[in-house]
Amino acid sequence: MIRFWLFYFLCFFPAVALAQQAARQPLEVTAQKTLEWDRTNKTFTARQNAIAKQGLSELHGDTLVAKYTEGPDGKGMTVNRIDATGNVSVISDGSTATGEKGYYLVKDGYAELTGRNLKLVTKTDTVTARDKITYSANKREMNAYGNAVATRDDDEITADRLIGRFKPDENGGSKMDEMEAIGNVVITTPTEIMYGERALYLAGPNTATVTGNVRIEKGPNVIEGARGEIDLNTNLSKIFGDGGTTPGNDGRVRGIFYTEE
Repeated sequence: MIRFWLFYFLCFFPAVALAQQAARQPLEVTAQKTLEWDRTNKTFTARQNAIAKQGLSELHGDTLVAKYTEGPDGKGMTVNRIDATGNVSVISDGSTATGEKGYYLVKDGYAELTGRNLKLVTKTDTVTARDKITYSANKREMNAYGNAVATRDDDEITADRLIGRFKPDENGGSKMDEMEAIGNVVITTPTEIMYGERALYLAGPNTATVTGNVRIEKGPNVIEGARGEIDLNTNLSKIFGDGGTTPGNDGRVRGIFYTEE
């Protein structure tokens, strides 16, 4: 059985906490070496083991540059963006996201990590990506781009892009609404491998749909079709043909099973 509960790990992306705290928590910036205030360009630059802390969330980097705007009276200031370079990490709620560089847009609640060794590690799960990992608080959406891989225990899903979408919960936070995998989807468990072009998991009904040249391998046994539907409440999987709409295909679902001697 393909266990799509793997997708729940994305609820813990650290930028969620940063975005929710931004409007009501002060921002503290510290550094091992220097903290430079450029009044002309309206920036604060923290160098060497720099940390920006807001509430229970932290942004780390070799260098942090905070850009701000001044109030109409010239006294108050608002930090709009923080750029981080070198050994960047975002830490919150027991989760850590890492990359070579990144930035955070305070007003938009948007965080992005890029560079080598992109990784998000929670208490139970790990996600890696080649190109970037992003979170938008306004859209309530997380993305992992480029050979994205999510793992929990012995289960793994890979895709060109993984998207986690959230909705408000009863406590004022966010919870998983749906998870989508796009492009070259491979879902691997200790007993099965499922292939497809797209996969969509819906948290409410606890169901998943896989489309596009669907193929399930269990040892030498193979099931192929155009679409797969999985009900995680009943452990029932259904594979459908496409009715002959694909050129060169008779539209039938097909299974090849080997009996043991």
